Amino acid sequence: MSFNSVYERDLLYPTESLFEPGSIHIEMLSPDKNNKIPVIVESRTAHSPMTNIGTIIRVMQNDIFDRVLIDIKSNVLLYIKVTDESKKEYKDFKYMMVVFSGDRIEFKGVNEIEV
Repeated sequence: MSFNSVYERDLLYPTESLFEPGSIHIEMLSPDKNNKIPVIVESRTAHSPMTNIGTIIRVMQNDIFDRVLIDIKSNVLLYIKVTDESKKEYKDFKYMMVVFSGDRIEFKGVNEIEV
């Protein structure tokens, strides 16, 4: 299935260092056949989105999805693009898919946007 980009935005998020915020680019795609919204997150700074995923999800929920009454945990398929620097740690996957398991957040390596 082919997806179309419906919304793109750059976001800042807090990190451990007060004067070095993290920056990500998000690309929201058209809903899949199950009416889930695929969202691709790409890091723009050296900070790891996987390490800061809880903060990133809160910022995305507040800045974007609350405005259109969408809950990330229920209605979004979140993919973090693996950078060249993190390929060793995350093997040869193209994306790390965020999986919500109750209150825990886990990652699943994938090479394509799942539909």
